[in-house]
Amino acid sequence: MASITFDPGLTVWTVLTFGCLLFLLARFAFKPLRRLLEQRESAIRGSLEKAEEARREAETVLSQNEAKLAEAREEVRRIINDGHRIVAEIKRESQDAARGEADRIMAQARAEIDREFQKGLDDLKGTVANLSMRIARQVVREGLDENRHEELADTFIKRLKKINATRSS
Repeated sequence: MASITFDPGLTVWTVLTFGCLLFLLARFAFKPLRRLLEQRESAIRGSLEKAEEARREAETVLSQNEAKLAEAREEVRRIINDGHRIVAEIKRESQDAARGEADRIMAQARAEIDREFQKGLDDLKGTVANLSMRIARQVVREGLDENRHEELADTFIKRLKKINATRSS
């Protein structure tokens, strides 16, 4: 194996070459690289600041949207409650109208019943008056005998029942 020996001339030239290279790199390469790194750092910071600003704007928009959503929900609740109230009012009005109509029909029916009742009474009065006249004529013709008067009345009532039975059928 070869042994490693120290050569002072080679070391000086190596150090001198390394120093020159370092000087040239520092003079021409490191400054532009530093500028590029600073520009890159500045661009990254700008992007981070823009991202932070966008996040804040997004949070603001989100909170505004949540407020609008809550407002819309409240509006929907109010509209639904108004709808329920309107339906209840319409239902109540229709019930009131139905009751009024039923009362009006009942009043008409009662009036019709009263008219029919009065008509029936008038017919009955006419019939009673007619019967009384017929009975009176027969009593006057037959004489004033009490037994005969009862017979005539019974006979007349039987005839009326037969006439009414045939009319009803």
